[in-house]
Amino acid sequence: MGFRLLFVLCAIFLSQMLSSCSGTLAEGQSIDGELAMEHVRQIVSWGPHPPGSEAQTKVGDYLVSTLKSFDLQTHEHRFEALTPLGRIEMRTIWAEVKGTTDSVIVLASHYDSKYFEEFEFVGANDGGSSTGVLLELARTLSESNPTPFTLWFVFFDGEEAFRTWTSRDSLYGSREFVSRLGKQGKLNKISAFILLDLIGSKNVVLRRDQNSTQWLNELIWKKADEMGHSDVFAPRGWTAAVDDHTPFAEQGIPVVDLIDLRYAHWHTSGDTLDKLSSRNMEIVANVVLAGLPEIASELKEKQDR
Repeated sequence: MGFRLLFVLCAIFLSQMLSSCSGTLAEGQSIDGELAMEHVRQIVSWGPHPPGSEAQTKVGDYLVSTLKSFDLQTHEHRFEALTPLGRIEMRTIWAEVKGTTDSVIVLASHYDSKYFEEFEFVGANDGGSSTGVLLELARTLSESNPTPFTLWFVFFDGEEAFRTWTSRDSLYGSREFVSRLGKQGKLNKISAFILLDLIGSKNVVLRRDQNSTQWLNELIWKKADEMGHSDVFAPRGWTAAVDDHTPFAEQGIPVVDLIDLRYAHWHTSGDTLDKLSSRNMEIVANVVLAGLPEIASELKEKQDR
């Protein structure tokens, strides 16, 4: 076992012991940005990990073993995607925390790095940072679910395009996941979808996404302002993202995408660990965590109307 992985597991064990001593976390719940960063370090240590690569298999196995270490029911769906490079096997991984209802709030990230032939791309921020944060959210929420909703933590493979971004060469994992849920008659279980992407840089500035659901945007940005984080969640300005939330939005599901599309090292060899901030990852995670009860309350009101 590598030192970094041992550090992560020891830190997780200590955190779980402390939380069990203090009882239910409730309002005291918070995310540890350093733990999230340790997950990113482990992921980046395997180098470039586009779908179908040996390194991506290692990343996926790490996600599964880490989620299971939280005593979460963990699922995998392997599928073959037709890409410009031929047929490539991909894997969606998700874990769940049961609520008092079968209605689901999804928290998601992609865990593949973009395929480049010209240079080495490890994707520390895209999508390492969001994957590390989602693992830490899964750990914290496995200890106490502050909502009546069942929570799914979904890690998508194949978000990135292999050549040029098109509706066919992109979002392989999320498109397959939505299609599969539809065939199983389970899409109506998804009440809301929260996506994290490019959220961990030292200079991160998140702007409301025009392709997200307005009330979710407003609720999260209001929560960030209340918590004093308007430096990370910009009070003004917009972005427009086509991302893993898009297939869900197309099905009428309320969605929000937290993404910094102005990241200076996006899709360059410079997207490395030294560009990340554990503080900013912690801020984004804690805003999501603090917003979940209010998101659940708003969803319940809408369902009761």
